[in-house]
Amino acid sequence: IGKSTLLLHLVAHLASQGNDCLLVSGEESHAQVASRARRLGIPGDAVRFAPGRDLEHVIETARTERPFLLAVDSIQTIRDTSGTQMPGGVSQVRTCTDALVGLAKAEGVAMLLTGHVTKDGDLAGPRALEHAVDTVLTFDGDPRSGLRVLTGGKNRFGAEGESAWFEMT
Repeated sequence: IGKSTLLLHLVAHLASQGNDCLLVSGEESHAQVASRARRLGIPGDAVRFAPGRDLEHVIETARTERPFLLAVDSIQTIRDTSGTQMPGGVSQVRTCTDALVGLAKAEGVAMLLTGHVTKDGDLAGPRALEHAVDTVLTFDGDPRSGLRVLTGGKNRFGAEGESAWFEMT
């Protein structure tokens, strides 16, 4: 629906303002992210990238590089290799989210975690992600339309229910 595109735009904008940002993707390779950036007109060096399939590697990279913002696309693709569950399962989502939230708090790193939604409209890994984070934003829209709606749900620091409309061009 466009969450990876919106996340890449946001990270590139923050980076252009002098903020050190790191985009971690378990969904797309560096080449795929770079190709999307080119299509969007984002300079190749605007966003730092790290592969994001292995939880330990993501945490080690973030501790070493200490970015202002760590953007994870998406939490369901990260796996804790010490566990036996498949990535995306409730246990893995909970374990990986807890570890990344702990990292954010311990290191003072702002974090954006994207997550998939089930056909029933729930965050995949039933509510495990929603309980651990400060804000939940939902990105919806009809795939045949160029319009998307970003709606604020849970928000520990402000109003809930606010919306923003995006035209996907």
